[in-house]
Amino acid sequence: MKQIEGLRLPTWLQKIHYVTNPVSYWESAYQTYPDAFWAKGIDFGSPLMVFYTPEAAQQIIENRHGNLTTTSFDSELRAIFGDSSFFTLEGVRHQSVRKLLIPALHGKQIHSYGKLICDLADNLMGELPTNKPFSALDVAQEISMRVMIQLLFGSYQQERYEQIKQLMIGMVNLFASNIGGIPLFFRFLQKDLGPASPWRNFLNQRQQMQDLIYTEIEERRAHPNPAQKDILALLMLACDEQGNLLTNEELLGQVLSLLFTGNESTAASMAWSWYRVYRDSEIHGKLLQELQSLGDSPDPIGLFRLPYLSAVCNETLRMYSVTMFTIPRVVKTTTQIDGFQVNPGTLVTVGTYLLHQREDIYPTAKEFKPERFLERQFSPYEFLPFGGGMRGCIGAEVALYQMKLSLATIVSHYQLELVNHRPINPQRRNTILTPINLMMVKY
Repeated sequence: MKQIEGLRLPTWLQKIHYVTNPVSYWESAYQTYPDAFWAKGIDFGSPLMVFYTPEAAQQIIENRHGNLTTTSFDSELRAIFGDSSFFTLEGVRHQSVRKLLIPALHGKQIHSYGKLICDLADNLMGELPTNKPFSALDVAQEISMRVMIQLLFGSYQQERYEQIKQLMIGMVNLFASNIGGIPLFFRFLQKDLGPASPWRNFLNQRQQMQDLIYTEIEERRAHPNPAQKDILALLMLACDEQGNLLTNEELLGQVLSLLFTGNESTAASMAWSWYRVYRDSEIHGKLLQELQSLGDSPDPIGLFRLPYLSAVCNETLRMYSVTMFTIPRVVKTTTQIDGFQVNPGTLVTVGTYLLHQREDIYPTAKEFKPERFLERQFSPYEFLPFGGGMRGCIGAEVALYQMKLSLATIVSHYQLELVNHRPINPQRRNTILTPINLMMVKY
């Protein structure tokens, strides 16, 4: 039976490597261990084993023998979302809250947001001055924030929602740099060290955010409005199997989770898609031709189903996996994963970034080739940009809808160019990989 090994650098040096240059960290591991490795540089309080073969992904996600559990673990995200978020809940309670969220984030409910997404993207791009460079990530993040705040609260224009948006920006940016972000990865630095410390600033902003959301919830409880159909309104009416409503604390946890997980990762994927389309004139031309085939006022569902648009977005999600691995599972009993022995108490995860770079699945993986998604149907264990199973991204449908519709709207209505054509490499921003230096211009 194979034993999992780790990089031979000291653990503290691996942690610094992972925080400062995660892509290099992953690729160093892949060059040494082609299927799995012990990621000592990623600190969840327990050993983390990273697997990146389809066979291992299927075993971990399906968990047919029940050897894995979604038991809670120490995570930097708990500091943001709290203990009542579907993101940090475990077991039966996690499943129960997840069931309450699904109707608000899937199917017809999401499809009803199509025109809103197109209009918000169109309006924001129209506000940009011509011939003046802009940060693609900042614009994508603004689109994503407006969409998510609108979906959650029914508006993004009221003063309270503007305050929530600004606090979101502040909290996201606070830990975005390699230096400022270190407290998120090293728990011993998560201490209030005075007014100038990043953690004090974070705690202050988090408290302000919580106060605003609690005020919103309490006002809605005091003055119910049956006409409200936003996600918060749907969550406040949702009951579990015993007929219990979500508490204010549980509502706060879900709102915070959707605000943060539904914003920055979606924005990064959107910006990456713009980069690839406007970097390659042939891809841009094919996409524009497909979009124009639907006429001047295409239905959002028709846009969403376009094959080449879908292929471009899927190839973006493959090549630029903004989340580097899936939510870890805890091993309950000694088990084998893809021929490797894993002991109880170990955390296991699927390294999506490395899985999506495998040459045996994606030949010439470093090339951006949308056609690969037209020529072949990849299994959910070969292509999993949103994870899978009970810990898969609950907002995947919203994210993909935003990504496709914003790209379609921009390519159809605006002439953009990259400020320069040098390669943009993924860089860590908080816990995801983003095109931080991507600058574009509207003509």
